[in-house]
Amino acid sequence: MAGEALTVIPIRYNLRSLMVRRTTSAMTALVVMILFILSGFVAGLRQTVLKSAVPDTWIVLSRGTATEPDSYLTLDQYKIIKSRAQIATNAKGQPLVSPEMVTGFNPAPEEPASKVIFTHLRGVYPIAYEVHRGMKLESGRWPTGGTAEMVVGRKLAARFPNLAVGSNFRFGKRDWKIVGTFSDRDSARESEVLTDLDLLTQDFHMGHGFNLLHVILKPGTEEAFKSSLTTDARVRVDVVSEHEFYTRQTDFVDQLRALGLAVAIILAIRSIFGAMNTMYAAVTRRTGEIGVLRALGFNRFNVLISFVSESILLGIAGAIVGEILGIVVATATGLSSDLMNVGSFIFRFQMTPGAFVAGLVAGALIGALGGLLPAWRASRVGVIDSLRAV
Repeated sequence: MAGEALTVIPIRYNLRSLMVRRTTSAMTALVVMILFILSGFVAGLRQTVLKSAVPDTWIVLSRGTATEPDSYLTLDQYKIIKSRAQIATNAKGQPLVSPEMVTGFNPAPEEPASKVIFTHLRGVYPIAYEVHRGMKLESGRWPTGGTAEMVVGRKLAARFPNLAVGSNFRFGKRDWKIVGTFSDRDSARESEVLTDLDLLTQDFHMGHGFNLLHVILKPGTEEAFKSSLTTDARVRVDVVSEHEFYTRQTDFVDQLRALGLAVAIILAIRSIFGAMNTMYAAVTRRTGEIGVLRALGFNRFNVLISFVSESILLGIAGAIVGEILGIVVATATGLSSDLMNVGSFIFRFQMTPGAFVAGLVAGALIGALGGLLPAWRASRVGVIDSLRAV
C-alpha cells in the first residue's frame, strides 16, 4: 500500500459521520419543505388551467387581446367566421362554433368579504355543450336555451353548497335556477357557471356581441383557417389553439413560483453557510482522522471527494426529512385534500414525482455547495501535522 494511493475512501466512513451530525440538516429540511409545498401548489394550479385545452379546438379573439373579458366580437364578425369551410359540423350539420360572453360571478354573496371569490359566469348557447367535448353532466340536466337556468362546475358546486341542483340563485335582474352540475377533466372550467347567453347579455347590457368563439376545426385545416381570418380585413381577429391560449394564462403561475423560489433561495443561501460551518467544524475535529487516511495511502483528491460526498449525503438526508415534513404539513393543514383557489381558478394541491425529485436535487446541491470549500481545506491538511493531532 505504501507509495500507491487507494482509489476511494469507503462510504461507510462518511455514513458514520453523518449519524453524529444528524441535527445539522434542519435548515436544509426547511428549504426543501418550502420547495415541496410550493411545487405542489404550482403543479395543481398549472395543470388545472392547462387541462382546459382540447386538441383541434381553437379560440378566436378580437385582435391584440390576450384575455376573454378584454375581447369583443360583433355579431357580423361571428357570422363571417361561422361560415368558414374549415369548421367541423355536428350530426345536424351545424358548425361547431360556440360564441361566449364572460362576466364576473360571486357564488356566495351572503358570505363575509374575507371568503368572497369571484369566478366566471359564462353565457353560452346549447352548441357549447358539444364544442366543449370534455364537459360531462354529473347531475341534473343541461340548461334549456332561452330560460333563466344555470349549470355549475363540479369544483364550484363542491365549494359552495348554496349552488346545489334545484336551488335558486339571485343574480343581476332575476332569479336563476341551478339545474345541473358538470365535470370537465378536472380543468379550470369546473370553476365556472354556464347559463343562457341571450338572457345574460340582456340583463347586463352587453350588446349583441361576444367575448370570444371556441371553434372545432376539421383535422389538417388549422393553418388554412388561421390564415383566412388573419388576412380578412373585415374581422380583425387573432386565432390561437386552446393549448396556446391556456398556456399563456399560466404566466401568472410562473410569477407566483418565482416569488416562492426567491424566498426559498434566500433560505437556501443561509442553509449553504450553515452546512459550510458544520463541515469546517467537522474537518477541524477530524484532522487526526484525515492524517490517518493520508498515511493509509489515500491522496488529496480522495479526501476531497470523500468530504464533498459526505456533505451531499447530509443535504439529501435533510431533503428527505423536508419532504416528509411537507407531506405532514400539507395533510395536517388540509392542503392535500381541500379545494383552493387563486383568482377565479379552483384547484387541488398535487404532490408530483417531479416535486420529490426537485427536493432531493435541491438538498444535494445545498450539500455540495456547502461542503466544497471545507472539503478543499481537508484535502490540504498535511500528513505530519494531522498525525500530530491524533
